[in-house]
Amino acid sequence: MAGKCLEKINDAVTIQDRLKQVFDALGITIYQIAKELGENPSKFYNILNGRAKPSYDTIMSLLACYPQISADYLIRGILPVLNSPEPNAKMMPSDDETVEVPFVPVRFYATFVESYADGSSASETESFRVRKPVMKGHRQAVVLEISGNSMSPQLAHGAKVLAVRISESDWEYQSGGVYAVMYRDYFVVKRIRDNELITRKYLTLHSDNPNGGNVTVPLQDIRGMWKIVTIVEAPVE
Repeated sequence: MAGKCLEKINDAVTIQDRLKQVFDALGITIYQIAKELGENPSKFYNILNGRAKPSYDTIMSLLACYPQISADYLIRGILPVLNSPEPNAKMMPSDDETVEVPFVPVRFYATFVESYADGSSASETESFRVRKPVMKGHRQAVVLEISGNSMSPQLAHGAKVLAVRISESDWEYQSGGVYAVMYRDYFVVKRIRDNELITRKYLTLHSDNPNGGNVTVPLQDIRGMWKIVTIVEAPVE
């Protein structure tokens, strides 16, 4: 019996190979997965190249973030790679399980900027239904539609994200995440890496896509800021 068990272990696909199969089956990049888990992409590159092994916490985080991954396959190598989808179409959440959140599609960016300057309520815009667990703890939130591919691959054109308004007194403390920033007559979604509002009175907004470019915004031009907290809908690419 012990010999058979040992033989199975020796013949088993390595955890690195299983992770590669999982990532391929999900159709997402290492960069996307790392960002979703709040990890450095190099960690996963080292794992896939055999220079490191995933920790228990990393495996559990993957299973929690991507419930379609089969735990039996990832941990024990037992097929299938992904859990079978439920029969027929997935049931949409009922109205009791969702809340309506102000929605700003791309075509209304300019209107949103004008209404914000006039002090109009965001509730006068369209609405988008978001699951209640996603909204837990988030106030003054809006759903924004992403325009362009400057933040790809994490945020593709047409993706819808939940954004929470940041108080002006807290602007200078924001860094390391993705933000929607309103300045002058512009409304953009970019990443804040180094916040220099305190030291130099300006903010540099970075694109994740190398072709997207960066923009430097003086403090006096900033009119509003929202932190992107999660993706609520993403297009299939």
